[in-house]
Amino acid sequence: MTDCGGLWPKDWNRVGTVRAVILFLFFAVASNANAQDVNWTDHMSNLSPDSIPARVSEDKTVGHEPEVVGIGKAMGGESFYGYPSFDENGVDTAHQVILLIGDSMLDGLGSRFVDYAAENGDEFHAVIWYGSNSKHWATTHDLEYSINRVHPTFIIMSLGTNDMGYYDYDRRRGWIDDIIKTFGNIPFVWIGPLPRRGFRNPRIVSIIREKVGDRRFYDSSDTYCARIDGIHPTLLSAAKWVDAIAQWMSAPGLTAHPIKMDYPQHHVRFIADEKHTMKYHGRR
Repeated sequence: MTDCGGLWPKDWNRVGTVRAVILFLFFAVASNANAQDVNWTDHMSNLSPDSIPARVSEDKTVGHEPEVVGIGKAMGGESFYGYPSFDENGVDTAHQVILLIGDSMLDGLGSRFVDYAAENGDEFHAVIWYGSNSKHWATTHDLEYSINRVHPTFIIMSLGTNDMGYYDYDRRRGWIDDIIKTFGNIPFVWIGPLPRRGFRNPRIVSIIREKVGDRRFYDSSDTYCARIDGIHPTLLSAAKWVDAIAQWMSAPGLTAHPIKMDYPQHHVRFIADEKHTMKYHGRR
């Protein structure tokens, strides 16, 4: 169980009034906050699946040239990456090309994962599709495009928040299967969604685990983070969430392909390769 400084479900109701007042004052003061600020300016307390943060207004289909974090390919050319090198504990210590993909949770996750990439000399890329769920990534060519563009040696998928509330489980099983097939032989982990108020049916979490397997699935169901809007964690809470994930990702026996994830000593600016809004319909 991971506690990122949030409230347990039993505490939600009795702090409702106080929280409403705090949120009102917060949004009044922070309405012009920068998008990279710890405190977002979203108004999302009544989000339904596939909703999108209000602050995201621009659809960047192609994105921009990302900043390469860490050692990069300059030191050893194309052959520098792609060859696992396991230590005596079974941890892959080779420098990785990491591709982080998924929904709006990547705003928080990416801000911490990039620190780990820099600390461990990995190249880091991220593609955020706000409001996306398994259907979006399975029925478009965006995942395939990103893999062919980046040539990752390790994939981190964060997806499932926007699958909650749907009950077409057979179709979602198929979409998850299609996503996994697109990964091919590339090692990956799938980060499950945080518990979400109003969506108490954990079925989609069980389906993802079933399809992905225990050693590739990080179950966030018992992770309680301080939230900005009832859904998205603050950057501080997201950092603690990632710290727990990174510890699991580097543990032999707990994950299928453990990689080197030394604790970061410095913070690095997070810039996603691409960010797509709800207006984006994917590459066809």
